[in-house]
Amino acid sequence: MTIDKATAWKQKLAQSRMALRLLLTSLKPEDWQTSIYGEGKSWTVSTVVSHLIEAERGMSIHVHKIRKGEETIPEGFDLDRWNAGVQKRMGALTPDELLSGLAEMRAKTLEVMDTIRDEEWALTGRHASRGIITIEQYYETMYGHELMHTQDIKEALRL
Repeated sequence: MTIDKATAWKQKLAQSRMALRLLLTSLKPEDWQTSIYGEGKSWTVSTVVSHLIEAERGMSIHVHKIRKGEETIPEGFDLDRWNAGVQKRMGALTPDELLSGLAEMRAKTLEVMDTIRDEEWALTGRHASRGIITIEQYYETMYGHELMHTQDIKEALRL
């Protein structure tokens, strides 16, 4: 029996989210302010989680635009500038608010995934760092992005 693409990606996204959630729910309150990246303005655990929420929201918007035949982002989009604005866009959220934000965004992502028709998985749009990719590759990117930042948090906290 073959599983469809939506089911397969839901399983992968559940795995990456479980790893992130297990990590985040094990943190002490002060851990959330640990510096993960120091490029320019320091990114803390809280900043990275805000970034994950915002990035998934952005990629979900891209999937919506691709399905409508619209441009996702213009060529030359400045990803570094967009990333630098994450704290301003998201604000200073508490750990509980961040965990809720992750859950709410993922629920929306999965809801949209349920509506993707077989022929739409191969439609393409421009991703800020990967270039022209398919809708399926957007979900692959969400998955890998979450795993990467989960590992980065673990390493910074020496877990």
